[in-house]
Amino acid sequence: MKRVDNMNIISIVQARMGSERLPGKVIKPIIGKPMILHVLDRLNRSKYIDNIVLATSRLSAEDPLVKLVSESGYNVFRGEENNVLKRYIDANEKYKGDIIVRITGDCPLIDPQIVDNVISHYLMYDYDYVRLDVPNSFIRGFDVEVFSMTALERVYKEVNISSNTKYEEHVTLYMYENKDKFKVGYVEGKDLFTKDYRVCVDTVDDFEVVSRIYEHFMDEHVGAEDVVKFLDENENVARMNSNVLQKR
Repeated sequence: MKRVDNMNIISIVQARMGSERLPGKVIKPIIGKPMILHVLDRLNRSKYIDNIVLATSRLSAEDPLVKLVSESGYNVFRGEENNVLKRYIDANEKYKGDIIVRITGDCPLIDPQIVDNVISHYLMYDYDYVRLDVPNSFIRGFDVEVFSMTALERVYKEVNISSNTKYEEHVTLYMYENKDKFKVGYVEGKDLFTKDYRVCVDTVDDFEVVSRIYEHFMDEHVGAEDVVKFLDENENVARMNSNVLQKR
């Protein structure tokens, strides 16, 4: 088990079966392996993360996802359906993370080296919250957020007082909208990663792009740099999802 100054670093991966634009996407196979397992197995190569937890809802629709992930040896937490902030609070109360790495289940090309760079940045500068600078200077789909248990608990307390439900759905929105209250940092991309590509999966076109990437490399752990170089050299693939609008 990996440790940093006796702190427990856990990654809480939020995922559900009920995608509006691509239902059941998290268990759709890519080169024969369900998408969510690509996410979890890639995260498992992080040098810093001690524990990985899938956080989903209590709805019966999630049962196939829960069964798949549990049988693959990963922890699963079931909580609130719409109040994702409380789902994180409750999951972390069970698994006792001092530092939380937030990942979404629609990023099957998440890169453990990028994840570790963001964690390192968080640790080095004693932030409350650090995020990869997506989409301003980093490609969407490599998204990583790191924050402290203390910051998460403070958000939950203050959001409950304000009763603003938009902060319940978007776990970290309150932190980066209130930089006067939290020490917020960004990890910016340079050169290779400042491209207008999408390697997250929200639509059929997104899924096709990611599938093409995996089918080209036939490597479950292909790195982010190789992915971007492939898209640079294969514009026909890179532009397959160029018209997809990110949900706000």
